[in-house]
Amino acid sequence: MDQLLSAGAAMGGLYLLLLFGACLGGVAGFRLYALRRREERERALREEWERERESAESAAPPPPPNSAPKNVYYIVEKKRTRPRAEYAEPREIKF
Repeated sequence: MDQLLSAGAAMGGLYLLLLFGACLGGVAGFRLYALRRREERERALREEWERERESAESAAPPPPPNSAPKNVYYIVEKKRTRPRAEYAEPREIKF
């Protein structure tokens, strides 16, 4: 009888280990899949960006060699403030 109980406990422990391994493998596999997919997407975006940059650089005319740098002017708006209201006397609160 004791052997039967220990065999059942051993089978339960083995089942738990197999279930844990399957769950761990599933989670690790999904994380690796997501990581690879993200890297592929980033690599594709980076390649597209580099192609656009190269085409933009080749299409842009080179600046004249003796031209002075152009002045850049910024428009700055003054911060608008509300007129300060006069505060009334504080009210007395009675309990």
